[in-house]
Amino acid sequence: MSAEYDTASGTLIGHLHNALSDLAANPFPSVPNPPNCTKRASVALIIRLRPNFSHWPSFPQPNNEENLSASITQQLDNFFSQPWSQHGDPEILFIKRAARSGDRWTSHVALPGGKRDPDDADDRSTAIRETMEEVGIDLNDEHALFVGNLPERIVTTSW
Repeated sequence: MSAEYDTASGTLIGHLHNALSDLAANPFPSVPNPPNCTKRASVALIIRLRPNFSHWPSFPQPNNEENLSASITQQLDNFFSQPWSQHGDPEILFIKRAARSGDRWTSHVALPGGKRDPDDADDRSTAIRETMEEVGIDLNDEHALFVGNLPERIVTTSW
């Protein structure tokens, strides 16, 4: 790999690659609910790398079937080794919650996600379902890569 495409070079893309690789290699432990807390919620941190017009991806892209059988770390390495990705612009998806009278979250800016339903198998399932409901993005799509989970927090409120 040439120095121009070295993701460890201290660039924003290099830092993003390193952070995602570290998250994949070191998952955070699950935090159970306290006995008196029955509610649980999950959010999805969605990062997209928007191509730069002067470094547009070439088509066809590498064989996706072979990539899907690789480890998450290898999939990340494959993605970030593409020359166009070194010049992309990372974007994070935020939503603005609806404005509703009496809603304590009214008009807040947030990551897509929400309350866990009884039918949700786990926190990841909740985030996938809520993201589809709120913004119409299917995180089960072959182009979406689940890298890992962020640290879980027990959040209580007196509202």
